[in-house]
Amino acid sequence: MPTPEKLRGGYYTPDRVASFLAKWVSAAGPKLLEPSCGDGAILRQLVAHRSDGAITGVELNELEARTAQIQVPSATVVTDDLFAWFSNSECGAWDGVAGNPPFIRFQHWKEEMRDRAFDLMRSAGLRPTRLTNAWVPFSVAATLALRDAGRVGLVLPAELMQVTYAAELRAFLVDTYAELTAVAFRKLLFDGVLQEVVLLLGVRGSGPASIRVVEVDDADALPSRPAGVTRVPHAPALLHDREKWTRYFLAPDEIDALRTVRAARGIGILGELAEVDVGVVTGRNAFFVLRPSEADRIGVRGHCVPLVSKSAHVRGIRLTSGGFHELERDDARCLLLAVSDELELNANAALRRYVKEGEAAGVHLGYKCSIRKKWWVAPSVWTPDAFLLRQIYDHPRVIANEAAATSTDTIHRVRITADLHPRLLAAASINSATFAFSEVIGRSYGGGVLELEPREAEALPFPSQAALAESDLDIGLVEKLTRAGQLLDAVEHVDRTLLIDGLGIEPELVGRLRDVWLLLRDRRLARGRSAPSERRLAA
Repeated sequence: MPTPEKLRGGYYTPDRVASFLAKWVSAAGPKLLEPSCGDGAILRQLVAHRSDGAITGVELNELEARTAQIQVPSATVVTDDLFAWFSNSECGAWDGVAGNPPFIRFQHWKEEMRDRAFDLMRSAGLRPTRLTNAWVPFSVAATLALRDAGRVGLVLPAELMQVTYAAELRAFLVDTYAELTAVAFRKLLFDGVLQEVVLLLGVRGSGPASIRVVEVDDADALPSRPAGVTRVPHAPALLHDREKWTRYFLAPDEIDALRTVRAARGIGILGELAEVDVGVVTGRNAFFVLRPSEADRIGVRGHCVPLVSKSAHVRGIRLTSGGFHELERDDARCLLLAVSDELELNANAALRRYVKEGEAAGVHLGYKCSIRKKWWVAPSVWTPDAFLLRQIYDHPRVIANEAAATSTDTIHRVRITADLHPRLLAAASINSATFAFSEVIGRSYGGGVLELEPREAEALPFPSQAALAESDLDIGLVEKLTRAGQLLDAVEHVDRTLLIDGLGIEPELVGRLRDVWLLLRDRRLARGRSAPSERRLAA
């Protein structure tokens, strides 16, 4: 059950962060706005740093607004929905805007508030979708409120830098600011919340914006003056299409390496070789995913197909029949109940009993099951040529499917469209280019996991079919090394065979790609339990 704080997105700003943002925006002039002032943490700092200011806070929650007004009597606190209060007269009227917008997920929005927020976005030329969260239109409103050369300072989810639904916002920010700085934290900012955040500092003006990313350990490590981060050199001119900003964590030569290799002869994308699709969405894995002992006890083994449901089920670059039999001997949850749509329950007493047990447990009432004509029939059960892990720890993994298995939606299914053996596709994926781009194309979360959705996976740079056909890659060696946990040795072999000898890419450039992968991977894993310490090898 979501907490009240989560439902309204209310996570309060640490004093050190509030002071840092206030110093940044108050330097732009006296007329300052806090568009979601809560109980007044940032508002108080704005007054402290701009005693001559005309400072306004807007807050939807009446109790919070009253508290803010009491705490900061010299400010004007408006009790209203920002998007009801905001009008054309506010556009371009403010010297600075500072705030910590609510992190409200789309499903928790009140409809009338969402409609007003989306109308504002549309007026700015953006096209909101049902996935748009509250902080996105708040960021748009903050931008529209600023005069030319005005300053913004916002606490935003790090999703800004990497999720697909924020791509349009990224483009909007690049077009409407002359300068943008994102301050990222190596440690999570809010206690008990796995939400990674950044501080976005901007100077309004003609784009495309110059962009820099600066990392600090935590709020206490913020410099006493914002100039301590805004004097860091900008990244080189970037391709401001819809690319994610994760790459801005990199040094200029590393960004150049990504671009150079992406455009290199013989480098295509995975989507030119294969289609990536989600695994089977059962609606209730506890019912549909079974151990062999369970399937035998229930009497439905004949209606089950081989299944992989987690990364621990697959090692190396192949799932063989022998490997699957090991799962069966271990009594792993490696079978999927895959009843034919044509089968009538009356034809099988054991299956009929199990379906009744499921109904007694309420399985059929879950959304995915409830919309099916026969809730016990899992949809789209087909056997892929290979698997690709959806959630990634060390590196993206492609596994050739030699066991006629399928997967749940924790693991993507891969259907090869090129004239290519699944083993070759899996072995070729163990390269520095694909690994490096997975870190900038995918999205990471506070726990350190990287996630690739199917379209993102298909966009991963990959040696072309022609390059693979001409290579003499030792698939057996790659399999042996990956199964033995010697990942970097496997990467070095594939890099040398495919990228350096095969495509003629400079060894130094390949080594830089490997550094990009390890740098971004270790940064992400540091937010989880631990970050592996592996040396960076020269290619």
